[in-house]
Amino acid sequence: MAEVLKRLREAFGPMRHRPEDPFELLVAAILSQHTSDINSERAFERLKRALGEIKPEVLAKTSEGEISKHIECAGLAKVKAKRLKQVSRRIVEDFGGSLLKVLDRPREEARSLLLKLPGVGYKTADVVLAFSAGAPVVPVDTHLFTLARRLKIVDSQDYERVREAYERLIPEGERAEGHLLLLNLGKKYCQARNPKCFECPIRKLCPSAKP
Repeated sequence: MAEVLKRLREAFGPMRHRPEDPFELLVAAILSQHTSDINSERAFERLKRALGEIKPEVLAKTSEGEISKHIECAGLAKVKAKRLKQVSRRIVEDFGGSLLKVLDRPREEARSLLLKLPGVGYKTADVVLAFSAGAPVVPVDTHLFTLARRLKIVDSQDYERVREAYERLIPEGERAEGHLLLLNLGKKYCQARNPKCFECPIRKLCPSAKP
């Protein structure tokens, strides 16, 4: 894995990131479910322009119909609007409108609290922990599931098992960047269908590469 990440840095450059606002990241993650990056980013920007700001107290007071109208391009607009309103209300009622009160707690406690929020699954919780709290976790999406199988890391559809397998291989200080590097690999080369093995920067390291 160290050699894989080294070659991916050479191919893509270092994946630097700044801490992101946890609530905005949570909203973006919910919008990204079952749609493309382009559509979810467009929906987020439209919602932000319409409401002026993405804050729990603002979304909690906005009707589901109004939210849905602005996020249609992300698909499942009514479902996502309901989740966004529900999660906003919970954060306002339970945490005074600030996710920082959750992220300031020990990692496993924070993760447990995030997972209890409407619309928040393992990947969404880990994305918030990794990129807003700097927690040493590896969020696992569909691309990382595919890579885990093709790189013979682990052949499983169990989220926790795959996450733990990645975290055994990637040092704590490299896990957020490792996630981004592997995500780029999955998007650009190692797609679930028709992987571009002959162009892949880690072809010689991959036990599943086409001959």
